[in-house]
Amino acid sequence: MTTKSALSLAGIALWMAAAACTDAGQDQTAEPSASVQLAAVAEDAWQRQLEVDFRARAREGLPLDRIPLPTFERAEADAEFSRAVLDRLAAIDMDALNPDETITWEVLQRSASMTIEGLDHYWVITNVLTPYSSGIGGLRQLFGMVPVADAAGRETYLNLLAQVPDAVGFVESHARGQLERGIVVPQPNMDAVVGVVRANTAPFSSGPFAVAEARLGAEGEGWDTGAEAAAFLAEAERIVDAEINPALERLADFLDGDYRAAAPPEVGLSRQPGGEAAYRYLVRRHTTMDITPEEIHEIGLRNVVELEEQMLAIQQRIGFDGSIDDFRRFIPTNPDYFPKSVEEVAQRFDEPSRRFFERADEFFATKPDAPFGARRLDPALEGSQTFGYYNPPTPTDPVGYYNFNGSDLDKRSWLTYAGISLHELFPGHHFHITRQYANEALPDIRRNGMHTAYTEGWGMYSTFLGIDSGFLADDPLSEYGAYMMEIFVATRLVVDTGMNLLGWTLEEGRQYMRDHIFDSETQIRSESLRYSTDMPGQALGYQMGKRAIVALRRKAEAALGDDFDLRRFHEAVLGPGSLPMTVLESHIDRFIEEELAAAAS
Repeated sequence: MTTKSALSLAGIALWMAAAACTDAGQDQTAEPSASVQLAAVAEDAWQRQLEVDFRARAREGLPLDRIPLPTFERAEADAEFSRAVLDRLAAIDMDALNPDETITWEVLQRSASMTIEGLDHYWVITNVLTPYSSGIGGLRQLFGMVPVADAAGRETYLNLLAQVPDAVGFVESHARGQLERGIVVPQPNMDAVVGVVRANTAPFSSGPFAVAEARLGAEGEGWDTGAEAAAFLAEAERIVDAEINPALERLADFLDGDYRAAAPPEVGLSRQPGGEAAYRYLVRRHTTMDITPEEIHEIGLRNVVELEEQMLAIQQRIGFDGSIDDFRRFIPTNPDYFPKSVEEVAQRFDEPSRRFFERADEFFATKPDAPFGARRLDPALEGSQTFGYYNPPTPTDPVGYYNFNGSDLDKRSWLTYAGISLHELFPGHHFHITRQYANEALPDIRRNGMHTAYTEGWGMYSTFLGIDSGFLADDPLSEYGAYMMEIFVATRLVVDTGMNLLGWTLEEGRQYMRDHIFDSETQIRSESLRYSTDMPGQALGYQMGKRAIVALRRKAEAALGDDFDLRRFHEAVLGPGSLPMTVLESHIDRFIEEELAAAAS
């Protein structure tokens, strides 16, 4: 059976369920309803995603029994599957769908179209070497998610370990395939590329595949004897020493030799064969908008100017007489602007979200059920994590945490902490993500879907809400810090497009960042490489998503006037879960029409 004609078992079950519910007097050969057809397509798409998305598999309680590899053959099969999805969507009577089903149709249609188009750019956009994108670097996370407290988990762990050499071999073969096509990571990022591989070449007990004693459980809890534990660890150590490390060493030697010798001196995707067309594709994929890099570049330039005007006004409220550059230089000299302890950092990240939560009823119709908080990252990871990240609740840890970098406190001003708190916890990522994962009314493909422009756009909008609502007005330093976040992501619009399309050099990009943001030289160097050699286009989603949400709110305010309800608008944005921004725009247009009709009745 071909991919084009195949249905998943779950999809077939939906069709059968519809047939079983048919009235006895109804034609049993009638075509399933539009709703049932759409549900089957959505379920098939979800089952296909589960084949390669190990994070989704973990959330769904499915075994993590294979290492997914982004091979060209998989990309071809995904494109074929997506063409079948488009055919099936085209056969559905959209007039028979309700508004939420229309959203599902639009999400599936855009996703399938982008997948098909992406195949043309496979060799340019499938990056498996650089720090943010490296499959080698991601192995630590995968193996950390595999339970080993029972026999089945231990067997799965060993089977996965046995797959690692082939996964490393794929990385090398893929890099060789790119090299043959003239597509090579630029020289400025080569130390990091080689470093990721060598950092994972380590003894079992101290490397990425180590199993902490606490994960094994106590004797009698899944273990027959202490000897069984020793046998498991011995076999894992053998695989690492005899099979995995030699494969990693071969990869590192290749990357540090022939590959590095071919690395171009300057960054920018448009300098790679096929890079300009690929970058234009990535811009639309990451922003989920139909927009050009040139348009984004101009938006960014104007946005930076606007933000600096607002920042100067706050400086006057603070009582600082000088330019933004003067204040930028002043901050590191003022010890009052820096936390004194990790405990203070945790409190400064935690407290603003809790205070905003107390006012939640002013802005939202619902609140998150799951608790939230801030905690320090594992210190062993802080060297590779510039900032921090949010972890949603899990069955074993029901709290959603912002994991912050607690190192070098004398270099991490707390001015941005309130803005980060609103972005990461409430009403930002924690609120959005926990309610989306818990929303069983959504098809699984949407309940588990995360679009950068929406997810990070909502996070940035949450910080904006702290400014717009006056929540931060009594603390002008924290309000200024929120603008520091804003201008940081605004400069991305200029620098990402400048380096990847408009011919900017790496140094030109870094200098623009030095002129406008407040981050250290170390952060500027790592961030500029992320934009230009690691994940081109990805960083555009933050500010473009936020700007789109604000624009939709202004559109609704203008159309509805006194009938505009901010709580209802926020529910319209959050209720459907993460969406492509083009789909969110269509949804808000329908929301405005419904609100106008309700007001007129």
